[in-house]
Amino acid sequence: MLEAASNTEKSPCDSEVKSPPLDTRRLSCFIAVAETLHFRKAAERLHMAQPALSQQIRRLEEELGCQLLRRDRRRVELTPAGQALLDAGRRALVHLSHATEAAQRTAAGQQALLRVGFLSPASFSLVPEVLRRLRAEHPEVHLMLREADSTTLLEEVRLGGLDVAFVRGPVTASGVRIDTLRREPLVVVLPSGHRLARKARVPLEQLADEPFIGFPRDTAPSLHDTVTGMCLEAGFAPTFVTEAGEWFTIVSLVAAGLGCALLPESVRTFTREGAVYRAIAGHPRHVELAIARGPTPPGPSLRACLRIVSALTSVDLL
Repeated sequence: MLEAASNTEKSPCDSEVKSPPLDTRRLSCFIAVAETLHFRKAAERLHMAQPALSQQIRRLEEELGCQLLRRDRRRVELTPAGQALLDAGRRALVHLSHATEAAQRTAAGQQALLRVGFLSPASFSLVPEVLRRLRAEHPEVHLMLREADSTTLLEEVRLGGLDVAFVRGPVTASGVRIDTLRREPLVVVLPSGHRLARKARVPLEQLADEPFIGFPRDTAPSLHDTVTGMCLEAGFAPTFVTEAGEWFTIVSLVAAGLGCALLPESVRTFTREGAVYRAIAGHPRHVELAIARGPTPPGPSLRACLRIVSALTSVDLL
């Protein structure tokens, strides 16, 4: 049970502090909004309709007797009570996840657990082989997998909700150890009927007048900045007409003719009718695939995972 934090403001909270049991779904909804400060983006992350998300937040505020968010048409911000609930709520969900996992492991007769986070398209290349070898060499390890964006994964590693995560770099995070594993170039994703689709290598400056589709900067900062930097070096600033939180959504929007995109080369393994992948002429920038973990010495399950990753990448992680 969590208790709502007291609020010094006169209007957001009732005069009497309440401590009802919190619904974990509503808490998860609040955390998504609090982390993105955007109802639409939070609804996309949770795969739910925005009106339903707003209703969950209103009910949570009613239950707690506190205003958690200030919102108008242009912005969303946390109240002091909302910030307190965000910090405590994150810890509560991590502890609840640990308790659930412990019960599941006991029921399954398994003693080892490894919680692995990853983002696509990293899942296309290194991650499946790591998991395959880990399963073959250490069948006693129970794998809990979590797919999300790099920002979310790093935060979950920091809070202890994940043991290890594969993220895009270059990136830094307080309280998290990050090691670069490999680098890969970006490629251009074009509609198959595009005037440049017949070229084997596309000069970036020829995309100057094209609409771009990409990830929001708050979920993929390193990739977003790399794409923007490449375009600026080519003499233009990219015009992002649409943003999406998933790589396959971006490719699908390109296939629909809504624009072009620059994505890591590993997306080539995803075939989508109407979209083609082309190399960038010249010397394109690279993005990194990195592995993130907590600062404490790894336990047996994580050590086994790191040993396999080291063997596959020739990067010393132990």
